[in-house]
This record gives sequence, structure tokens and C-alpha cells, in this order.
Amino acid sequence: MHALRLSWVILLAALAASTAASAGSTGPPGAHRETARSGTWSAAFTYVKTAANGPDSYTQLHLVVSNGATSVLDAPVVSRVAAGQLQPGGFDGRSSISFRDLDADGTPELLLDLYTGGAHCCFLTQVFDLVSSPPRKRELDFADAGARLIVVGGAVLFRTTDPVFAYAFTDFADSGAPIALWSYTRSGMRNVTRTRPALVRTDAKTWWTAYRVQARRKGDVRGLLSAWAADEAMLGRAAQAHATLDAIARSGALARGDGGAKGAAYVRQLWRFLGRYGYLR
Repeated sequence: MHALRLSWVILLAALAASTAASAGSTGPPGAHRETARSGTWSAAFTYVKTAANGPDSYTQLHLVVSNGATSVLDAPVVSRVAAGQLQPGGFDGRSSISFRDLDADGTPELLLDLYTGGAHCCFLTQVFDLVSSPPRKRELDFADAGARLIVVGGAVLFRTTDPVFAYAFTDFADSGAPIALWSYTRSGMRNVTRTRPALVRTDAKTWWTAYRVQARRKGDVRGLLSAWAADEAMLGRAAQAHATLDAIARSGALARGDGGAKGAAYVRQLWRFLGRYGYLR
């Protein structure tokens, strides 16, 4: 399971860059500058990185956005989620900033990826809507999984997972989390997961395969089955999933966890959980 979760984190942590971007050092020691451009729009993200007394720390995070020769934003980078703990969110040589037209209105949005650090932390994306003056910022908290941009049927979506499943039925490493798809609109983020059943079916197969592997190892399967059941419920197959879980519970496989709800009690707990978070509607 550790390998499965690690592969998801690596895959989801870095957003695909859609515009040319560069990163490097400039100015005083530790100063870095990342840039992005789309048409007449340009952006520069600067920060100072130091590691004098332990892990890397980042200060003086600043963002400048221009349209041609006109500056539309020149401000420090702040967050309502992690004040004072922010780090650049670019990984594996990717830039932390990019332009993408998320709502297909002809004007790109600026995306700034940030990271809060820590073992169980937050991947954040700040979206700046450049139609507004000054640009309107919306901060998206993608928790441990992070998110990546995908294009489905011509629509640009954020692909991530539902963070409420972490620790809900087992330890973090053995927890699963169903797919979550979000679209950006000027009025707010919209969960569109149910409108993309092919992706949900693929995700359900992934969790079912992981469950079978974990069951052969006689490991804790509750977290994996929870993610699978959530996907199945979104596909309109909640009753069938419940029957399958009842059969697994009767087999005794769900009693192998290291504490928490077991067997039939686990199934009842899971169904209350799915109902509370809207999966059974």
C-alpha cells in the first residue's frame, strides 16, 4: 500500500506546465525567480531559499503579474491555510507557476502551486482570475494528494482525491481515497466527478485491484474498500457494493485490521460515512 500511495502522491503533486517557464537564482544568495508567459501575460514568482540551520526554509515569497507593460499585481504571497509556512510547489524541475485558461473564457488564469511542508501536509494552488481588476485570487487546498490538470472532453479539470477518507477507517498508509474532479468557474469550484464515469470506473478498478493484493497479504483492506465503495456509489452501484462488502465481512477478511470498526460494524460505519459526505445521493 505504501508504494501505491507514494505513486499517487508523486503523480498528483506536480501540475503539468502549459506555458514556457524558467527557474534560477538571481540577486542575493538563495534568491530564486520562476517565470511564466502566455500571450501578452507574464508572471514572476520570487523567493529566498536558505538552509543554514536545518531543513530548507523559504522567505520573501512575492508575485508580479503583468499584461504587456501594465503591472496588474505586485504583492507578497500569502495564504489563509498556512501563513508563514509556504514553500514553492514546483517539483521535479517543474515551475511553480503557469498560465491556463481554466474556464474557456479566452483569458488565461494564473496558477501558483505552493507547499506547506510536513509529513501530512497541504498542496495548495492559488488561482488568479485575470479578468478581474485587480486579479481575484481563489485558494485551492488539495491536502496530501495534491492535484494535476487534465483535459476531458475539451474541459480543463483538477484531478485529485477526496481527503476526508484519510484516517477515516485505518492508518494513513493503508487509507484509500476516491477520485475527485473539480472544474474552475468564476463563481467557484464545482465538483464534476459524477459527470466523468469512465474515470471513476478506472479509479474503482484501481482500488479493487489494490484490495485483492492487500487481501492476499492478509493486510488491512478497509481503507482500500472504502475508496472502492465510494467510486461504486458515484457510478450508481451503491447497493451492489454494499452486498459485496457484506459478503467480504462474512468471510472474516475485514477483521484483520489493527483496531477500529471490523466486519459488519465496519460496513455500517462506512455507509453512514458515505451518506454524510454525499456519496449515496
